[in-house]
Amino acid sequence: MEDYFQQLVRSWHSVTSRTVREAVAVLLLLIVVFGSGFSALTTYADLVVFDEDRFAEELAGIFDDEDVHNVVASSFTATTAEMADLPVTPVGSAGALQTIQQEIPAVVRELLTDEANDRLLERAVRQAHSDVLAVVGGTLVANPPIRSVEVDLGPIFNQALDEIVTNEDLAFLGGVTPPLDAGVVTVLQRTEPGDRFWEFLGQLQDRQSSTITLILLCGIGALLISPSRTRVVWSIGIGIVAMAGILGVGIYGSRALLAVLIDNTDTVRAAQAIHEALLGDLSGRLLDMALIGVLMTVIGAVVGWVWRRYGPKPPEEEALAVSEANPVA
Repeated sequence: MEDYFQQLVRSWHSVTSRTVREAVAVLLLLIVVFGSGFSALTTYADLVVFDEDRFAEELAGIFDDEDVHNVVASSFTATTAEMADLPVTPVGSAGALQTIQQEIPAVVRELLTDEANDRLLERAVRQAHSDVLAVVGGTLVANPPIRSVEVDLGPIFNQALDEIVTNEDLAFLGGVTPPLDAGVVTVLQRTEPGDRFWEFLGQLQDRQSSTITLILLCGIGALLISPSRTRVVWSIGIGIVAMAGILGVGIYGSRALLAVLIDNTDTVRAAQAIHEALLGDLSGRLLDMALIGVLMTVIGAVVGWVWRRYGPKPPEEEALAVSEANPVA
């Protein structure tokens, strides 16, 4: 009877210890999973968003997009129509507005896809990057005074103007001085939630190395503490897959949100094209993250099954087996 009682006490202590260890391991696992999501964002921000060279590289082909052509053409058309609205309409220019609307889109498409303008377009993207971001307290964040994302395509506008004035109906525009903001195209109106998001990324960027260190320490701690190390592996895998899915939904959700923030259809599509170009790298990282999670889940599940099948039994199961083998009369 005394031996049986001692076996029950040892079994209870073992179960209690196991429960506490599992609770601590779960807490560490949550830190690993959420930390992996933050790490993906900060790595993306550091390598793409906050790096001017990579930012320009990701958006290098954006001016080949048809929706971007439409937005630029609409802006150029509006500016040119403003220039044509003179107090005294020149002789022969009564149909100037209609001619402008016909000429500008084709000229814009030609100029934006001309390789000779690649350097001009790259400088415009780099300038937009410098305008949107600013260093505040040593941290690169969204520039508070800038309330909209704009691209200065003034040199392209001047080229377009030189081409359309060859049309005799628009020749009078050659003597009209363009406004100071001619060629400045508004890509997206900035919103406060968006600014907070960039500030959040900027703050996490400074903690990127510490976040990765925390993930590693918590992951190792969970493996050491948990009674079931294989369960830790596949649990981390499932958590990482779930986190990648959540961030992926966030990416497509933010893309859809552009349709709510912007009224003009062409501008919405252009902004979505820029969104896809800029976040394509993050989408690829999330896919890699999900594949790693799936691999960890499979490895953990397979090793766990093998261990349960052929490995030693836990102490509480051994105590229970002994008590069942020696029943009290």
